[in-house]
Amino acid sequence: MRNILLIIDLQKDFIYGSLTVPGATQVLPAINEVKDRFDLVYFTLDWHPVNHCSFREQGGPWPVHCVHHTAGAALDESVLFGLPEEKTRFILKGCVQGPEEYGAFVGFDPAHQDLFAPGDEVVICGIAAEYCVLESLKNLYAISRQIGFGVKVYLDGTAKFASYDTVKAFMAENGIQEYNK
Repeated sequence: MRNILLIIDLQKDFIYGSLTVPGATQVLPAINEVKDRFDLVYFTLDWHPVNHCSFREQGGPWPVHCVHHTAGAALDESVLFGLPEEKTRFILKGCVQGPEEYGAFVGFDPAHQDLFAPGDEVVICGIAAEYCVLESLKNLYAISRQIGFGVKVYLDGTAKFASYDTVKAFMAENGIQEYNK
């Protein structure tokens, strides 16, 4: 059994950039406090092209954010500090112009992957609760049912625009527990 921390979109544009999520700076110390307790740490990254469908200029709801190879798409350096390279993995999402992909595992094939194994315990956190964390949690939960691993949510390590209600409702509906450090 491996303990895996899955951190969703802890990128500069969401923390203090073009699409700042309230409270995002407060999740950094919470995540840094627990990251060394895990065998593996996976990071998802919004990795958008300049003409991504989610951008207002393309008819989407969001300002330009997390454009691939820009400073805003980078992870906050503090979360990488002290993590051995062999302990980390990076999962890119939203890499093509469309469609929008809030979830990190859209089109994921459980039979052809090396991220998760039966018996793993996966704890998810990150930015933002109502969008990418929720949709990634839904993806992860479906995958966990196929592969046979546990899922928890670290709410102290999750920033929200307005509310945790949708995440908590999904957790309650599916018997997903909160991770307590």
